[in-house]
Amino acid sequence: MKIFIYFILIFGFIKLSCAQEVFVKQVWGNVIFLVGEKKTAVKDLSSFSQKDGVFLLKDKNSQLFIRIDNKLDLLTFSEDKHIFPLIDLITPKQDSHEKEEGFLDKFFSLFSASHDEGAKINGMIIGSKSGTSRSKNDTNIMSIEEIIIIDDYAMKIDFENFVDSDQAKNSEFNILVKDKYTGRTILNQTITETYFTIKTKDIKKSLFTEWDLEINNTSSLKRIKGTIIEKKRLKPEERELLDQLKDKAIAESKTNECIYQIIFVESLRSTGLLANASYYLDLFIEANNNPILINYKDHYTK
Repeated sequence: MKIFIYFILIFGFIKLSCAQEVFVKQVWGNVIFLVGEKKTAVKDLSSFSQKDGVFLLKDKNSQLFIRIDNKLDLLTFSEDKHIFPLIDLITPKQDSHEKEEGFLDKFFSLFSASHDEGAKINGMIIGSKSGTSRSKNDTNIMSIEEIIIIDDYAMKIDFENFVDSDQAKNSEFNILVKDKYTGRTILNQTITETYFTIKTKDIKKSLFTEWDLEINNTSSLKRIKGTIIEKKRLKPEERELLDQLKDKAIAESKTNECIYQIIFVESLRSTGLLANASYYLDLFIEANNNPILINYKDHYTK
């Protein structure tokens, strides 16, 4: 019994410790962090843990997209509310029923993020080769980790990190994607680029999406093999909110704003849907060439 209580106390301490830091995903406008007399300009991808500190949003153009433990949130300026004590942010809210929930409030309340701040957007495993292995029987075959997707969302898979730079410039690659259970061909094409996209909405699917992926270098024996698999299906209310956020992001991409776009891409990325995130981030950048989106992508692909 004592051991059981000990583990509960330790686990509770670890969980509380994880929620003591505010990680800043994106800053718009002028935001500072105040601790006594000390002022710190808040920058993208910074973190704060001083419990006596406050975030100050200076004007109506100032917004702060943050993550606390596994929760995302967006702080916005208003005349009535533009100072946010860190201690209030990391303390579970008890009064959320007292105000009318907006769309993003509902979205953030349902969606949780992973803890993989290092995940990058431009590769299949996204970034390094740490998730790959060579076949014992054939050293020309490179096996990669599962590529997780969400059903009906387009995806982009970039395999540049898994081919030699000299080969990438002078080679063609055959992309073969087949349904694991029916053997039906989903995609079979030869390309010169080191990336490809699949728009899954119009593809006739099995009950559950699990596809075998094979990338062959047509000028050598080297092959990349992996699996594209559907993420566990979301609850209907979660999927409806995510679809609404996608629609808002696409509509916003025709403007100079990028709040919904970054929140949508970050929500995909932080839940492991890296191939989907990669497609939509490039789609938004192509639509508006927004420097904030370009900087966001640069961070996850450097």
